[in-house]
Amino acid sequence: MNKPISIILIFLFGIQIAIGQGKNEFTDWDKIVIGDAYGGWSHFDNKYQIKKEDLLITVIDKPYSILKKVDSKLIPELIYLLNNPSDSRNNPLNFFGKDSLWLNQNAEQLWAKYKNNRKTTKEIDSIAINTIKDIKKANRVAWTIQGSHWTDDYPIVYVHLIKENDTLSLSTNGQYPYMLPWHFKRQKIYNHRISELIANLLPDSQHSNKERLSGNNFNYHLINKIYRAYIEDKENYIQARNKYSSTFKLLEKEFEIKKAEITDMSSIEWGRNFGRTCLEMSLKDPTISKNIEFYTIFGTNKLLNSPKNIIDKKDKLIALLKENPIYKYTLDCDSCLGEIHWVKSQSLSKEAEKNFKEDLTDNGIDKNKYNGKYGNAVFYELTEYRNSKRSFSRWIFLKDGTLILWQLRGNYLMNLPESFVENQGYICKEVEPRKITMPNNGYN
Repeated sequence: MNKPISIILIFLFGIQIAIGQGKNEFTDWDKIVIGDAYGGWSHFDNKYQIKKEDLLITVIDKPYSILKKVDSKLIPELIYLLNNPSDSRNNPLNFFGKDSLWLNQNAEQLWAKYKNNRKTTKEIDSIAINTIKDIKKANRVAWTIQGSHWTDDYPIVYVHLIKENDTLSLSTNGQYPYMLPWHFKRQKIYNHRISELIANLLPDSQHSNKERLSGNNFNYHLINKIYRAYIEDKENYIQARNKYSSTFKLLEKEFEIKKAEITDMSSIEWGRNFGRTCLEMSLKDPTISKNIEFYTIFGTNKLLNSPKNIIDKKDKLIALLKENPIYKYTLDCDSCLGEIHWVKSQSLSKEAEKNFKEDLTDNGIDKNKYNGKYGNAVFYELTEYRNSKRSFSRWIFLKDGTLILWQLRGNYLMNLPESFVENQGYICKEVEPRKITMPNNGYN
């Protein structure tokens, strides 16, 4: 049996023991068994025991291998916390012993350490520090710093507190700092102090979950998630606005600029085998619809690739889509976003067309099937949210009315039958316009 599977079975065994316990409080113990395991590439499987009579921690099958003496205060505190779990789900930052006062006192230092020596402006620093101080945002992020999400990381810790024939068990496979939540008596407990206590019970070892249980790198994870969720897009926008102010002034006459970022686009848009500096933007014209954006990529050489071309061609693009059933579906859908691509001077760039032809071949379709029909084609993306699930699709709309579903990710697509989404990925499938029916917003 390979290591990850055996460790998962150990974890499940621990859960089943915990489920078998009654609801009575556990106040006394004779022996504690601790499993500290990992199923990743550097796997380990440590098993220790502590006897109440001497508080010495030893390897479970080597009773004379004394590793250290346990602080007598740790286990009573652990038992108390298990018998009296706190409920702070409305304030997830409390899971980790943090609150709004901690945020206010440490925001500047947290941001300075996170950005390290990276240069930023005073405007960006101010936005970042104020964002970190926002307790609502911090709580939303803190809720995500728990659980198991990756398939290449398998930490497992379980604890059995044994008294004669009775056993109290708790376990976790959390991947973030503090390894929350703990599974205990058919419930989940979110309390960093439980993790710290168990970390303090463990001996020092190179191969151990001790540092993870202790909350190592928690501050980095918190600020990184706050940055990704609330700061990064603003920083990118400010950097782009400051560098290309004339482009912004031109576009702001016609559009609301939703996002902007200076990027190095690879061959998908610019050709050749290396990226070129460009300005990637999402633009919205509120006179068209709140559900429609123009996803644009402009070269930084204005003579060769002026952003004015999207202003000149915007109305023509919308006219091409006026009777398109997928565009009309987007307009009528409460939870949809449609993105019209615009690269250089067209919607379907030559490089995107080249990639589409490669996907045609991969699907057993003649790559030349649509030759001569790509003129004025529209490259369109549809994102829809329904019952907390997301559907994403990429489309090519040919001028003759042909609808080509280039890519699909999600277990539904508009109001098409469930069988339609059995194939995922770059499927290059034509869809008959008559099959597209308007949204039923009652389930969105």
